[in-house]
Amino acid sequence: MGSGKSTVGQALATKLNKTYIDTDQYIEEKYGSIPKIFRDKGEDVFRLYEMNALQETLHYQIISTGGGIVEKIENLHKMKENGIIFYLHTSFHEISKRLGQDKNRPLWNRALEENKKLYHRRIPKYEEFSDYKIITDGKTIQEIVHEIIKQSNV
Repeated sequence: MGSGKSTVGQALATKLNKTYIDTDQYIEEKYGSIPKIFRDKGEDVFRLYEMNALQETLHYQIISTGGGIVEKIENLHKMKENGIIFYLHTSFHEISKRLGQDKNRPLWNRALEENKKLYHRRIPKYEEFSDYKIITDGKTIQEIVHEIIKQSNV
């Protein structure tokens, strides 16, 4: 959450002339706003929508996922089976600066300690399942895109 996945994914797709989709955007187009889904149906329903979105978008060449896609191990296995996973590592401090009080992120609008727990709970999953780790702090979108291309030879 807040690592720049959507922006980097779109820029990478443009640079490489590849098809692109963002699963959160896909979910919003199909089911409505994410904050509303969380409020009205809960996180479990959202995670189901996220699993469906991943399955339904696998034909795209570049897919940006929501930060919580790692909450379901099935998603990680599905991604691993079907492509290359780039983990855009961003420090908690940087994410906090980027997101601020973003009301469109239901899991971010909590106490600082809860946000830190969420961050630290997800990191090991990103680390374990990614093929490439890109550190994003202090880098421009174009620098990150260049690093992805260089590391993966895509």
